[in-house]
Amino acid sequence: MKSKIFPLLALALGLMAQNGQAAELTSGPPTGSPLAPVNSYALHGPHKGQEFDAAKALGQDPGALLFIHELTRNIIPVLRGLDDLTSEFSILGFQSHTLLLHDDRTAAENRLKAINGSLKLAHPIILSLDGLEGPGDYALNRRAALTLVLAKGGQVTRSIALTDTGQHSLPQLREWVEGVAGTIPADPETLKRLAADRLPVGPDALRELAVNQAVQLQRLRTRLARLDGGQMNKRMQSRRPQRMKRDAADTARRPAAESAPAKPAAKREGAPPEDAALQSSLRALIRKTNSDERIDEVFAEITARAAESAELTRQAREMFRLVLSLKDRYGTPHAHALAEGFLDKHPAKRSR
Repeated sequence: MKSKIFPLLALALGLMAQNGQAAELTSGPPTGSPLAPVNSYALHGPHKGQEFDAAKALGQDPGALLFIHELTRNIIPVLRGLDDLTSEFSILGFQSHTLLLHDDRTAAENRLKAINGSLKLAHPIILSLDGLEGPGDYALNRRAALTLVLAKGGQVTRSIALTDTGQHSLPQLREWVEGVAGTIPADPETLKRLAADRLPVGPDALRELAVNQAVQLQRLRTRLARLDGGQMNKRMQSRRPQRMKRDAADTARRPAAESAPAKPAAKREGAPPEDAALQSSLRALIRKTNSDERIDEVFAEITARAAESAELTRQAREMFRLVLSLKDRYGTPHAHALAEGFLDKHPAKRSR
């Protein structure tokens, strides 16, 4: 019987492909299956320095496991989005773990140090210890950029393969989280009761919660300040043409003797990278129209790539020296600050 079914299935799939109806990409365990163990290691966060079962850590609460198959700039909005939603929906018991799949543990740990240090997520990315394929019971598809596994009560409620990811994925991501965690009540009294029910027992645990909440509040304030700064920059840019016209008119009326002396040309230092990935990131980094959020994303890519070898670190260092030597032409103040921070962490070795 099976020998007849499989050829028919193959024929059906072939006809679908010919008609432009290729089957949707699937990845992750089926709905209703028990949440199998996920061997993990954390370099940062509450499990720092520990090997643990990320699935077991979710317990019976609603939660998500996000597996990273391909670390690119396009997935960063989703990583940030899930991180923000985890903090927002924690009042309903929602938890999440984002895991990097990799076939080289040492290289993966180096990348995570750079990525977590740059993204500064409230829930840092952890490392899957099951290799590039991920846990065997999860049937992860390497053609996906990300695989999202939603769970509740120790069972899978949904698995989603994400391919075309970016900022446009965030509304759908919120719907998926609400689907497993529920909707946050609007009534303040109900929210207070929910918060009270989830308070830990004991002074040490309460202190840890207060510290974590203070850190998250500070991060939120920083993001809001950056957004306000971005709006101010836009207003300043809109006024710039008028200022330039006035300045040009004033200059034309001044005697030649009063004209300011020409500034000496900036001394160029450093060098552009030879690595194609760093070249692409450099082009993205030096745009003066970038928002601070966009610059953070590009910087995370650069530091992750640079962490892969001493040679790539050297190329990144020279690239940042180049940007800083031409800061009047390339990049924003935020990009310059990140470049200076990288050079402080990775100074050039002095030759004897």
